[in-house]
Amino acid sequence: MNWGIFTFVVVGIIIVILALIWILNARRLDRLHRTVIQSRLTLNEALAHRATIASDFAASEALDVAGAILLAEASQVALGQTHTPLSEDGLEDGPGHRRQSRHYADDRSVVESNLSRTLRLVLDGLELSELDEWQRGRYDLLQEARDDVKLARRFHNAFVDQARRLRSNWFVRALRMAGGAPMPQPVDMDDE
Repeated sequence: MNWGIFTFVVVGIIIVILALIWILNARRLDRLHRTVIQSRLTLNEALAHRATIASDFAASEALDVAGAILLAEASQVALGQTHTPLSEDGLEDGPGHRRQSRHYADDRSVVESNLSRTLRLVLDGLELSELDEWQRGRYDLLQEARDDVKLARRFHNAFVDQARRLRSNWFVRALRMAGGAPMPQPVDMDDE
């Protein structure tokens, strides 16, 4: 056998294997970036839903006046922040778009954390036996919304962790597979 042909075949096989690794990692990274964006949108929706249900529960007369005022105020502030980004990384803006740094994420996480603390404060001492059927239904919806926020944030942060781990791979960094996409950031807030 001719050594030139053998070397050519071996080099060709190595190039094909490296190309396959590159394609698989690039697809995985793209899929993870899309999943991070989708999970962030899901988290944003869960937070907006929780704030809406909290506002409804505050108006249901199930709480004392002070608790209702606290919960109504915190939920209205959170509803007012639903259009601000959850993270400063700008991943959901798309390639080439850079938002001006104004610490929106800090504002949003503080507002959502305040709503979580307010919910804990006003709901922990609540006597469920004193609630009528409609109020109990609102309370159950609020508990579901709180659980949805916890799950959505945990899933989002797990996807962010996977994307960050893949992007830290030497092969992905050396070939710049992430392109200009910003590094995804986790959403850090008090979700109870």
